Formats: sequence, structure tokens, C-alpha cells
Amino acid sequence: MSNTENQTTDVTTMENHAPVPPALQENPAPSTQKPEPPADEQITILENHAPVPPALDLGNK
Repeated sequence: MSNTENQTTDVTTMENHAPVPPALQENPAPSTQKPEPPADEQITILENHAPVPPALDLGNK
């Protein structure tokens, strides 16, 4: 049951954590935030990734 006790301690630690300054709670301005590529672009990046060696390809089991 030590896992349950650890989880309870973690929750208490988070609740007692120092408050986050309001400036850090707000979303960063668009000019400061790096724009994420569109979903289609991300998929293309994954498709063009170097092929995975057969030994690491779990789909071939």
C-alpha cells in the first residue's frame, strides 16, 4: 500500500506548491510562441522519416 501513500503525498505536495505567478499561467503571446506545423505537415514528416530497421519494427512480429 506504499504506492497509495506516495500518491497521496504527491497530491498534497502539488496542493502546497508555491503559487504560479499570473504571468506564467497565461498563454504566451503568439509572437513569442513558435507556431506548430499543421497536422498534415506533421503527418508528412512522419511518413518521410528514415525507415525503421526490421529488428525494431514491432509490426513484423
